[in-house]
Amino acid sequence: MARPRKFDERAVLTAVRDRFWRRGYASTSIQDLTDATGLGTQSLYGAFGSKRALFLRILDEYCARQAAGLEAALDEDPSPWHGLASAVLFEDGGRMELPPQGCLMANSAAALSAQDEEVRARACRSYSGTLELFAGRIREAQESGEIDDDLDPEATARALIAVMQGIEFLHKAGIGEEEFQRAKTAALEMIERAVGR
Repeated sequence: MARPRKFDERAVLTAVRDRFWRRGYASTSIQDLTDATGLGTQSLYGAFGSKRALFLRILDEYCARQAAGLEAALDEDPSPWHGLASAVLFEDGGRMELPPQGCLMANSAAALSAQDEEVRARACRSYSGTLELFAGRIREAQESGEIDDDLDPEATARALIAVMQGIEFLHKAGIGEEEFQRAKTAALEMIERAVGR
């Protein structure tokens, strides 16, 4: 009969996530993970499997949480278009916090997708989910008369995702708050002209 675990699994997973997030998968050693969690190597492996299995679990949980948070933020805004614009620009609670280290999924995809099919598949699923969510909100904004009803919802959603990722990159790059705000203002003006607002 297996012995009960004598640690807080959620606290351990959070510590592991934060270490992977700060250092990246390749630069995080098992020693880093045992230091972060206070668990021995055998306990860590026994509970979660390999370093890779643990990383993929962290990535799955992160993506699920981000997707749920984004959808909830959009649902809370009575204006489909305002909710989308806020999400794309990371303003007005339109999306969860924009941490200095960037998005764990985006960072992982940039570093690992070329050689890791499972990470690439997760990145593609994340993109597809956001595309579907954004396209749905764009249709709602068209139906409510907020934006031009001649727009292609999927094409517009793709453009918004590209802008959102660019905004995130600028934030992570540390360009300075004044220039960051200028970039967001310019992006919003461009988007609103394009959608007929």
